[in-house]
Amino acid sequence: MHFTCRANVLLALSAFAVATQGPGGAEHSPTRSRITEAAAAGEFLGDDASGSRKTLMTPSMSDHIDLTVLPFISTAFASIEAIQSPVVAANNTINASATRVDTHVHLVPDWYRALVPVTGGNPTPEWDVQSHLQFMADNSIRHSFASVSSPGSGAYPGDETKSVALARVLNEWSAALVKTYPDRFSFFAVVPLPYVQAAITEVDYALSYLGAAGVICLTNHEGFYLGNPMFTPFFNFLNSRNSSREVIFVHPNEPHVHQNHTLTSANPTLYPPGAIEFYFETARTFMDLTVSQTLASFTKLATPSRTSAAPFRPAPSEPPFSAGPTYNHQVQGLLAHSVPASQLIFGSDWPYGPPLSSLDSLAAIVDAPVLSPEEKEGVFGGNAGVLFGA
Repeated sequence: MHFTCRANVLLALSAFAVATQGPGGAEHSPTRSRITEAAAAGEFLGDDASGSRKTLMTPSMSDHIDLTVLPFISTAFASIEAIQSPVVAANNTINASATRVDTHVHLVPDWYRALVPVTGGNPTPEWDVQSHLQFMADNSIRHSFASVSSPGSGAYPGDETKSVALARVLNEWSAALVKTYPDRFSFFAVVPLPYVQAAITEVDYALSYLGAAGVICLTNHEGFYLGNPMFTPFFNFLNSRNSSREVIFVHPNEPHVHQNHTLTSANPTLYPPGAIEFYFETARTFMDLTVSQTLASFTKLATPSRTSAAPFRPAPSEPPFSAGPTYNHQVQGLLAHSVPASQLIFGSDWPYGPPLSSLDSLAAIVDAPVLSPEEKEGVFGGNAGVLFGA
């Protein structure tokens, strides 16, 4: 229904070539001309015998997103088709009795791993749906809320055109996975911040048409932290949607600063940022969100995150959900700082977190003396049900 509706907006490639305005009638000025984009799209669709490429391209074209700027777009579209294959869908190995909900897992299409071979200073892990389903089965996980890890669309810093295109393709791929395994996966949408208007367009499409469960924001987007006033229109859009709650999953990113009009890595240690700096990144951005009054101003936004180095509660009226223990004793520390157990949810960080680490986290919750059996059930699933309205 969505594609049919949006296809009415764009009747032909020629109509796209002469379009001059962006969403809402605002003037839109991308890097490449409409005629150039339409010509590239026409060439790309020339051998689209099944029509699947056109189905994916049409909504992007109506949003003035040029997917053909991505050198791997043919490979990405092929993987979107493959993930929907009935043969793949038949390999669903999850035990029907599994009850746990994993709110922090990542999707790593092969073409994305080729684009981002290193994440947080470590090799980006290999991923495939069969291995992920097996991991879920081995750990009694019924459902996973998945996202693309950092840098996401930020793989093209300073290039709005490619960042916006990458966000759209990642979201189309994630939505295809969820469509194939609706009982096993939900997804957080990638947003191409710091390009605010493009991010609003993308989040509207992902939430309204692709069925995203929420959005993933990084602790900083090209050096800009989430409390920066430049992001206010983005958060205002989410807060004004016709829903009771919008979930924003906050994930650490490598720190960056702007120096002489150049984006520079700002990791202050000799260690990979994923080993140490990621935790402080989360603390920085939540402190930024607190001091800027962003969390207090936009009360419909719920902000799960991986555990950080910050032992404080950002929003006194509604403490944020945390994605479970990064270290075995952090749950006790959170509870000691007045964070109720109802705000704790489990996340494994698969496949970036090594299996042993995930198993240790599971064992830490199962054996935690500070949590009652009822509270443990909440951490493993009930609290996520409240958060996502399931």
